Amino acid sequence: MEAYLIIDIGTGNARVAVTDRGGNVLSVAREDVHYEKDVHYTDSIYFDPDELWEQIQRLARRALSEAPGVRVVALTATSQREGIVLLGRNGESLIGLPNIDHRGRQWEGVLTDKQRVYALTGRYPTSLFSALKLVGVREGRWPLWERVAGFLSISDWVQYKLSGVQGYEHSQASETLLYDVAGKTWSTELCDMFDLDAGLLADLVSSGAVLGPLLPSLGGAFAAAAGAVVVVGGADTQLAIEGTQPGAGDMVIVSGTTT
Repeated sequence: MEAYLIIDIGTGNARVAVTDRGGNVLSVAREDVHYEKDVHYTDSIYFDPDELWEQIQRLARRALSEAPGVRVVALTATSQREGIVLLGRNGESLIGLPNIDHRGRQWEGVLTDKQRVYALTGRYPTSLFSALKLVGVREGRWPLWERVAGFLSISDWVQYKLSGVQGYEHSQASETLLYDVAGKTWSTELCDMFDLDAGLLADLVSSGAVLGPLLPSLGGAFAAAAGAVVVVGGADTQLAIEGTQPGAGDMVIVSGTTT
């Protein structure tokens, strides 16, 4: 049976699901995400991306063992909004910052025009969002910041680990405070407000697009068929809303860990 493998990194849990091509769930494996306190800040936690990647592979093996006989033809990921993984110059994963990390809180005051940020992003700027996490690293952990060459949302990072291709999906980009929602593009004006180099930003990619083929070295680990592809996912709340197939005038409330 041809199947899809879906990886979801929430605030509380990591999950891997196997579905058939019709969307019927065949199996789900889940574990808690492991966080550590960052002693450099008063209200900050982080995760080890390498540890999370091992956890994802372990959950995939478990989910696939409960759906014997499937051949995975496509893989995708979704994750908590605002969470990011910082990348080094050689593409290595340096540190993971979840949405509930507030290392940027003491630098919220660097913004002199928060209403302008809100007008461009649709989000009132707080340390919840990715840009202020980056500012917190730059201001509070300079040796680490010197190693940073870019960053991805957690779901985009998972897809990068699967395909070797870096891209930033639009719904995830909208949670960074660096994305012009009306223009559907990264904003140099917003980057300047946070004094962040636009070179840190990956190319934007659209949810549902094929990012690239699964890396050949991962075919066995994910029970993948020849030619299996990695499909761009997105932010968990936005995709949950999309999954309800709402119509004009509908109101949707997604009740996850953050809620």
